[in-house]
Amino acid sequence: MSLERYWEDYAIGEQIATRGRTITDADIRMFIGATDATHPAHVDAQYAAGHPFGRVTAPGALSIGVIDGLVVRYLVPQDLKLAHYGYDKIRFLHPVFPGDTLSMTAEVTAKREKNDGFGLVCFTYRVVNQDGELCIVVEDLQMVERRPAAA
Repeated sequence: MSLERYWEDYAIGEQIATRGRTITDADIRMFIGATDATHPAHVDAQYAAGHPFGRVTAPGALSIGVIDGLVVRYLVPQDLKLAHYGYDKIRFLHPVFPGDTLSMTAEVTAKREKNDGFGLVCFTYRVVNQDGELCIVVEDLQMVERRPAAA
């Protein structure tokens, strides 16, 4: 599928699957270094052993960043004008552990005109791990360039 798509090219109900991206311990460490989000559930194996998930987990914000990378790589136009308009809903349904590989299916669930130059595309992302467990569900709006009027 070509990524050079205008707003008009997206169809409600359309689904786009991505390849996977493995979350590593190094990813978690670099994220924590960049954000100072040092909750012990993400950095302390002894603390995490007594936590409900039983071991160190990836921060949710890191998982959202990885999802954003999948969006950029597989969903949004590369040479057209666009902007991330915002998340309407994020649900963390299953923990993400170091070594998990996340992939997602994006479904176009709605779209509407914004102005003469742009339209909004609403995607629902269903993110699963390598075992097919549903980890995260995201509702996301992308502002995508509209096809220019014929001269």
